[in-house]
Amino acid sequence: MIVRIKGAISNCYLLLGDKPMLVDTGAPGDLPRILAALKQHGVEPKQLSLILLTHAHSDHAGNAADLHWRSGRPVALHANDATLARTGKNGVLAAQGPLGRFIRPYVDEDFQAFEPDILFREAFSLEPYGLRGKVLPTPGHTNGSSSVVLASGEAIIGDVLRGSMMWPNRARPPFFCNDVDLNARSIVRLAREGLLRCHPGQFGSFPGSELGRYLTTGGNEVFELSGEPV
Repeated sequence: MIVRIKGAISNCYLLLGDKPMLVDTGAPGDLPRILAALKQHGVEPKQLSLILLTHAHSDHAGNAADLHWRSGRPVALHANDATLARTGKNGVLAAQGPLGRFIRPYVDEDFQAFEPDILFREAFSLEPYGLRGKVLPTPGHTNGSSSVVLASGEAIIGDVLRGSMMWPNRARPPFFCNDVDLNARSIVRLAREGLLRCHPGQFGSFPGSELGRYLTTGGNEVFELSGEPV
């Protein structure tokens, strides 16, 4: 079961398997919402098997230090985002389009720095943490972005793509992307998983078939970053 926890800026996800797991920790100030959602589903922080971060921007890693302290559970992050975690800073936020440039001053905030307990570089299984699924590196938004792909055919994809504010079940380009070509390859990697549904870091979920709308045919895989309504 996937429980979406809506924060002020982004989504966190509580995954309820044999053991509960938390994916992302929201922006600074989102902690009460996260704790309330855990309590609503009968989960104490110390019962979490793992706290996994899809990347180390402030709206996803903002409460990682506090939740680690409360739970005593390990925080996992791709090694390429370790510097962001250790400094508590977002680094470069490469805006994609006017809306990204407009919101950047409002979302680019520092967060409490922390040292990840688990730094990974390759895909790994989540079965030791009580879930049938795996973590896949999906860089592009940041160098250390990753996604959670579950055996159910659902995936938590961080900011590889975002949902839509106006059209349910539609995907949109991320507001920020540090390497567009690399992000395109990550979309390809996710598309090859044959996903049924994707759960992004911003706004609502969408069918896995939406991934294909960001790929051209003929072998030239191009990420569309313009001409898309919000």
